[in-house]
Amino acid sequence: MEKKEGLAFSWLVTFWALNYTLVKIALAFVNPFLLAFLRLLMTVAFLLIVTPRSFVPLKGLKANLYLFIFSFLGIYSSWTLWYVGESYISPSLSVILMYTYPVIAVILSAIILKERVTRSKIIGTLIGFSGIFMIFFSESSFNNIFAMLLVIGSAFSWALSIIVYKKYLSAYDYKLVNAYQMLYSLPLSLALFPFFRISSALNAFFWGVMLIIAIPGTAFTFLAYVYLYSKHEVSKITPYLFLVPAISVVFSYLIFGETLLYTELFGYILLAAGIYISSK
Repeated sequence: MEKKEGLAFSWLVTFWALNYTLVKIALAFVNPFLLAFLRLLMTVAFLLIVTPRSFVPLKGLKANLYLFIFSFLGIYSSWTLWYVGESYISPSLSVILMYTYPVIAVILSAIILKERVTRSKIIGTLIGFSGIFMIFFSESSFNNIFAMLLVIGSAFSWALSIIVYKKYLSAYDYKLVNAYQMLYSLPLSLALFPFFRISSALNAFFWGVMLIIAIPGTAFTFLAYVYLYSKHEVSKITPYLFLVPAISVVFSYLIFGETLLYTELFGYILLAAGIYISSK
């Protein structure tokens, strides 16, 4: 990676890792649907102020349709499933399951984008999925299993969105794509208004957490995310995103004092090994 790309990637993995812990804190104040709406609202407001030229309308119905699909899969659907799932499980487990995303994205890129699949990618994928099963079956509670399925569904939705981007939208300005994926998801999120719930008083601490989630954790990280994928193939970028759960586990330990079960830790190691091998 060039220096600019390296800085973008470092910012992305650091703040995405922190987001999993901050989201758990925010969910103590509001329910998942209101959290998704507030995150989008604050992100769009910030982007409108800082990068208003990014909101120049994209020409053509087909291009806007693809952008809407990208937005729905990567933001609205993915965030909603993730937030609901994380309401019932720990941030460390949530991020590990969410980062089945690289494995799924590599498979989809081979099937849909016809990216070259090497033997190492096949072996890495099998090892990665064995890690998923290890983590999954370490949980015996039905509620936890259901929540885990929601987070894995979020990962699938997210992985599918980047395939849509690479196939139909990578030729467009990445700043415009980033801005509109947020904007198009905002009314979808608002449609869930009847389900919005506030669990505790929205104090200064809550809004401080939301500002971190929305600005460095969303506006800038998703800009870096789209920028990196505009430069590289899916199978080149996604394996290295497994740094996110590694850093997130550290944040969860520092903030919540969370530790992993041995079976979960072993599953995590298998996942990491699978992603590393698949990147070769």
